[in-house]
This record gives sequence, structure tokens and C-alpha cells, in this order.
Amino acid sequence: MDYAFLGESLGWVIYIPVCIFIITAVSNSVNLTDGLDGLASGTSAIAGLALGILAYVSGRVDFSNFLDIMYLPGAGELTVFAAALVGGCFGFLWYNTYPAEVFMGDTGSLMLGGAIGAVALMLHKELLLPILCGIFFVEALSVIVQTSYFKYTKKRYGEGRRFFKMAPLHHHFEKKGWTEPKIVVRFWIVAILLAVFTIITLKIR
Repeated sequence: MDYAFLGESLGWVIYIPVCIFIITAVSNSVNLTDGLDGLASGTSAIAGLALGILAYVSGRVDFSNFLDIMYLPGAGELTVFAAALVGGCFGFLWYNTYPAEVFMGDTGSLMLGGAIGAVALMLHKELLLPILCGIFFVEALSVIVQTSYFKYTKKRYGEGRRFFKMAPLHHHFEKKGWTEPKIVVRFWIVAILLAVFTIITLKIR
């Protein structure tokens, strides 16, 4: 039996569903985040900018050697795509900031999430997605927690209870009295910090 071929085939059998899961998860997470003016487009632009930097350093022999990361020939081409993604988000954000004149909808948010997930996979940086896309991750997690807690309490007490005032998380802060621009800007700040930390991990790993 050719164990090398078997191992390679088994690797593909595992890898393909993992890729599907990652792209689907990020795509839907961005879709859930798209609930306030400028929130999804702004955080997607920040994530895209970080991915562009990762693509650039991964596609350079000198930088990849200095940072002790995997050199990926041709990865620099993904920098162009990431830059186009960021530019598109900024152009859209100009009209999507509060009060929004245009809206993204599912078509835009699902595409942005899919693009972010796909680029991360091509750069072999998928394990950094929970950090880089921390805002998206927490937003999706808040929906899962809210739904699970509601079902659990309904089964146990006969009446569903809410863990958050409302899900996704940005609506929870709205219910607490935060204004929409305040929530969006603070989420942007957190997204920037997470993006910076993601890039810093290249050197501290």
C-alpha cells in the first residue's frame, strides 16, 4: 500500500471541508456584522489592509526570511487584490457612513467575508482569522450564544430568556443606549488593534 499517496489523499479529504467551513463561517460572520451603517465595510477594510500586508511580506524572500515565515512565491499578487478590496470598501464607506445613503445587503457582506476567508487560506494564515476577524467572530458568537441560551431556558423553564438584550452584539449596545456612530467607531478601534496584533504575531511567533 502506498502510504504516502494515502496520506496525501486523506489530507485533501480533510482540507477541502475545512476550507469550505472557513469561507462559509467568515462570510456569514461579516453578514451578521452588517447591521449598522459603516460597520461591516469599515471592519472589512481593516481586515483587508492587514491581509494585504501579510501577502506582501509573504511574497518577498527577504521579508519572509527576516520574519521567519513561509515564503509564498506569487503571494505579492494577492496584495493587489487586497488593495482593490480595501479601496472598494473605502469608496463604499464614503456613502455608507451614518446616515447611510447606500446599503450593502447580503450580496456585499457575503462577498467580503468570502474574499477575506479565501485570501487568508491562500496565504496559509487561516489560524490568524479568529484574531484578525475578531469583531466578526464575536458578532457570530453572540448570535450562537443568544439562540442557544434562549432554547435552553425555554426547554428548562418553559419561557425563553435572552443572554444579551439583542443579538448580534452591536444591537445589544444599541439597546443599552449607545448611539450608532459611537458603536461603529469603537468597533473600528477594536478591529484596528486586532489587525495590528495580527501583524505583530509574525515576529513574536
